[in-house]
Amino acid sequence: MTIIRTALLLTLMMGLAGCVVSSISGAASKERSFGRSIDDTSAGIAIGARMRRYGGGDLSGVRIAVEDGLVLLSGNVPKPQLRLEAERIAWSAPKVIKVANEIEVTGKRGFFGNAKDRWITTQVRTRILADNSVRSVNINIETRNRVVFLLGLVRTEGEIERATGHARLVPGVKKVVSYLSVAARYQQGADAAQSQLDGRPLE
Repeated sequence: MTIIRTALLLTLMMGLAGCVVSSISGAASKERSFGRSIDDTSAGIAIGARMRRYGGGDLSGVRIAVEDGLVLLSGNVPKPQLRLEAERIAWSAPKVIKVANEIEVTGKRGFFGNAKDRWITTQVRTRILADNSVRSVNINIETRNRVVFLLGLVRTEGEIERATGHARLVPGVKKVVSYLSVAARYQQGADAAQSQLDGRPLE
């Protein structure tokens, strides 16, 4: 049943129009449980659907990435208030622990800007894959307006430094923003945050 549910969720995600939702594909990594992967996929679908239904402005330029309860919002909107609305919608989804709002108020981008971002993402991923000291399957890479965002769970602080360093070396990158967390410390923080959301003390 779990496998069927996952397939249905991924099918729904692929069918979403407008807002772009992304997540690490494939089986859950050692640092990222299968249940957490399901929660992230469900949250991404819910956020994308709610943004498509939003009637107060155009949110189609917003990109959504969900990793381990962290929602990264990037992309572009035409008005400042839409940036705040996108964040409000993200917080309304189930199992969301944190929202990182990196949306820019600049309007939609052209083909060449998007192509450059895709090229940068590919180059960053290639560099990280070639580094045997980094478990690359745990890292999600998003690029918007030549700013690289790194999300996911890693084993050590050293992996964060190496992944960030690889991203900075790619030509054309303006800035690297890391939302990478060490798995053991992240789990402690996630448990505390979820406890607050549930309105109950930690046991």
